[in-house]
Amino acid sequence: MTSGSERCVVQREGVGATARIIQRRALLLTRIVVDLPTLMVVRQGSKRLIGPGGEITIPAGGAAAIAGGRIFDVINRPAAGGIYEAEWLVCDPTVIAGFAADGEGAGRPIAEAMAIGAMAPDFTSAFDRARAAVFAGGDLPHMVAVQRIREVLGWIGHHGGRFAAPPPPSVAARIRALVSRDLRATWRSNDLACRLAMSEATLRRRLAAEGLSLTGLLADIRMSHALMLLQATDLGITRIAFDVGYDSPSRFAARFRQRFGHPPAAVREHVADRMTVQPYTDENTGISAK
Repeated sequence: MTSGSERCVVQREGVGATARIIQRRALLLTRIVVDLPTLMVVRQGSKRLIGPGGEITIPAGGAAAIAGGRIFDVINRPAAGGIYEAEWLVCDPTVIAGFAADGEGAGRPIAEAMAIGAMAPDFTSAFDRARAAVFAGGDLPHMVAVQRIREVLGWIGHHGGRFAAPPPPSVAARIRALVSRDLRATWRSNDLACRLAMSEATLRRRLAAEGLSLTGLLADIRMSHALMLLQATDLGITRIAFDVGYDSPSRFAARFRQRFGHPPAAVREHVADRMTVQPYTDENTGISAK
C-alpha cells in the first residue's frame, strides 16, 4: 500500500483523487482550472484564490472547499524561511450525488470557493483518513472508502457549504477529461470530434463559443498537468516534459513559461527574496489581482 505522505498523484475510481503539493517560492499562477469539487488543506504557508466572484486567503491550518468547473488565479506563498505545503482531495461526483440523494447535503451550494478557518482536530483526522482511503486502493473496501469521503462532505456541511451537483460538462471539460487520460498521444481535431460524436466543424464552433481554440486548449491541458506534476511529485523536468507529450525539454520549458510566466524550475527552486506580485488584469478571464 502506498503511503499518503508520498510524492505522487493518486486516483481511486468512484472515490476520489489526492496529492501533496510543495512549492518553494511565491508565484502567481493564472487561469488554473479546477475540474472537480476539491477540498484543499494548507499545511504550511498560505494560498490565495482569486476568482470572478472575489478572493479568499487560506492560512496554514485552514482549508478551502472549491467547486468544480471553476477557474482561478492562484498565489501559493511559502512560510517565512520555509515552504508552501498543501494537500488536496478531489471528491468523486458519484459520492457527492449519493450524499445529496440521502439528504445529507446541508449548507449552501458553493459557487466558487468557501474558506474554512482553523480546522477542528476531528475534521483534520477525517481528511487524513479520506486521503488514506484513496491511497489504500483495494486494501480498503470500496464502501468504507466512500464513507470516508462522505465524512469530509459532512464536515464541509458543518461549516455551511456543500458541493452542488455539477452541471453538464462543457465541450472543453469533455476534451480535458479525454486528453488527460493520454497526454503523450497526438490528439487531432478529427479524433476528438469522433470521440465526442460530433463533426469537426461543430467541435470548433462549440469551442469558439466558449472562447477557446483547440490548439490553445490542448496546450493548456498539458501545461496544467505539468504544473501539477512539478508541485506534487519529485519527477525530473525532462521526465515531466515527456509525460505531458513533449520530446524536447527546451520546447516544453518555453511553452510552460509562455503559459505561466515562469520557467518550470521556478516552481521548485527556493529564493531568499520572495517575488512581489504585480497587479494585473487577465484579458481572457477578466480576473484582477491586487
